[in-house]
Amino acid sequence: MKHEAILAGDWLPRDPRVDVDFDVRVHCEAGEVGAQIVNLSSDGFRLHTSNPLQVGWEVTLEAAKDFPVRALICWACGNESGGVFAESVAL
Repeated sequence: MKHEAILAGDWLPRDPRVDVDFDVRVHCEAGEVGAQIVNLSSDGFRLHTSNPLQVGWEVTLEAAKDFPVRALICWACGNESGGVFAESVAL
C-alpha cells in the first residue's frame, strides 16, 4: 500500500477533511462491522464503529454493493479509528 510510512510513524501532510455522516459496512479480520464515516478526504477517513478495529488491519469499506473501497487502519481508540484508502478516491 502507498501509506506504509504512516505505520512506521512518519506522518505525511494530509488533504483537508470534510465532516460527513455515511453508514458503511467494514469488512475486516473480525468479520463485518457496522460503522459511520464521520469525516473524509481524498486520502483518508475517520470512522465510528460498533466494534473496535485494530491498527494495521486491511479493511474493505462498503457503502454500496458496487463500490467497495480497500483501506488500511492507521489509528484506533475504542470505537473510533482512522485510516487511509489504498488508492485515492474521488469525492
